[in-house]
Amino acid sequence: MTKEAPEPPGADGPFGWRPALAVVGLLTLLRLAWLAGGPLDLYGDEAQYWIWAKEPAFGYYSKPPLVAWLIALSTALLGDGTFAIKLPSALCHAATACVLYAIGREAWGARVGFWSAVLWATMPAVSLSSLIISTDPPLLLFWALALHAFLRAVRADGVGGWVAAGIWAGLGLLSKYAMAYFLVSAALCLALTPGLRPLLWRRLPFLLAPALLLLLPNVLWNLANGFATFRHTGDNANLGGRLFNPGELAEFAAAQFAVLGPVPMALLLVGLWAALRGGDGAGRRVAFFVWPTLAIALAIAFLSRAHANWAAPAYVAATLLAAAWAVQRGWRRLLVWTAAAHVAVAAVVMAGPPLLRQAGWELPARYDPWRRVRGWSDLGRSVTALRQAHPGAGLLVDSRLTLASLVYYVRPFAFDVVKWNPDGVANDHFELTTRLTPGDGRSYVLVSAQPDPAGILSRFAEATSLGEIVVPIGPDRDRRHHAFLVRDFLGYR
Repeated sequence: MTKEAPEPPGADGPFGWRPALAVVGLLTLLRLAWLAGGPLDLYGDEAQYWIWAKEPAFGYYSKPPLVAWLIALSTALLGDGTFAIKLPSALCHAATACVLYAIGREAWGARVGFWSAVLWATMPAVSLSSLIISTDPPLLLFWALALHAFLRAVRADGVGGWVAAGIWAGLGLLSKYAMAYFLVSAALCLALTPGLRPLLWRRLPFLLAPALLLLLPNVLWNLANGFATFRHTGDNANLGGRLFNPGELAEFAAAQFAVLGPVPMALLLVGLWAALRGGDGAGRRVAFFVWPTLAIALAIAFLSRAHANWAAPAYVAATLLAAAWAVQRGWRRLLVWTAAAHVAVAAVVMAGPPLLRQAGWELPARYDPWRRVRGWSDLGRSVTALRQAHPGAGLLVDSRLTLASLVYYVRPFAFDVVKWNPDGVANDHFELTTRLTPGDGRSYVLVSAQPDPAGILSRFAEATSLGEIVVPIGPDRDRRHHAFLVRDFLGYR
């Protein structure tokens, strides 16, 4: 491939703020327009975050509170539609791209800043994540802001930059505990870079103190609730199972090429190697915010299993390294084609299934990337009809994801739902916050994926089948639930 002369760091040319904002803004508007069309239902996890948002707190069973706070803000302004619930994800990713522009421009010049923003905005994982409300988008935004402040702090006198980095890191911890990797990366960067080593004791405490102070309310919430979130985070690692899983490691490593994109991943690998071998420049400093997170995620994948997004924080700095490596070698065409290919794939994934459906074609469910989020509103309408036919009956569900979806899609919102919990141990938010009372004589509409949930039915004085609910989610697959009217809970034992 023919190399082009790298642009001088001070010359913005067509790579200034306005072109970067135009690209990021256009992609964000297209995503928001797609969300406004409402083609998909909320998945159970998304519905659960919305439920949390109805009662803002400093903590929840499985996650820190910030995602619920963001949903509470957006729904207070725009109502409880799926667009408002998902909106924070798209906006967080757009903001992250802008922060990456600022970091890249300050470290390597405007061209690196521009391509860092574009690579982020078109990254396959970002295209998907922008359409799903989760804890990752705010985490990645605060990671980027903390990295920006950290890189400025190591070049400046005073402690202001360190405090700013700590504030962003604290907000990141309130988004997802994976922000702790940032603190590890910052410490390693200072400890293993000779020119920065004195800052480890003189300045790092000014980063750690505000971060931990902001996390303190969540720690106190956990203390009052049996350290629920901390225990859940530890359980996710599943290190109590069979150790040493090379197959899981290979699957996780392969998934990272899909997350970042194959070309940016290749650029990252060579750029990361070069940065770690280099002296005390920006590339080496940024690299410290990539490899520790990747190493930890790979180790967990080998020892147990890891979801593809567990390495996501590494890709904030990884995007900068990939863009810098390509720009410094003049590989503009490679970057253009990579971004274009990512946009094309995202367009096919987003628009392909609906367009095929309008043309009279139905994708087999296994080829439909959105099959997990189809049919929940239909299930909600069916359960709504059952509750209307049995006024006064509560709602009882034995699955967390189904329960959360029904709370949102039953009308009126089914905030009186109860989770079946025979062992009495709180394994999710609903088992922590809901309970059945023996001998109260109350009736419930029970919804279960089990055709014959005998273990549940036997614990009520009366149980009557209300039939099967069948919701098609493709030409070859449907989602089936079974409904029962149960009365007078006798107790779990």
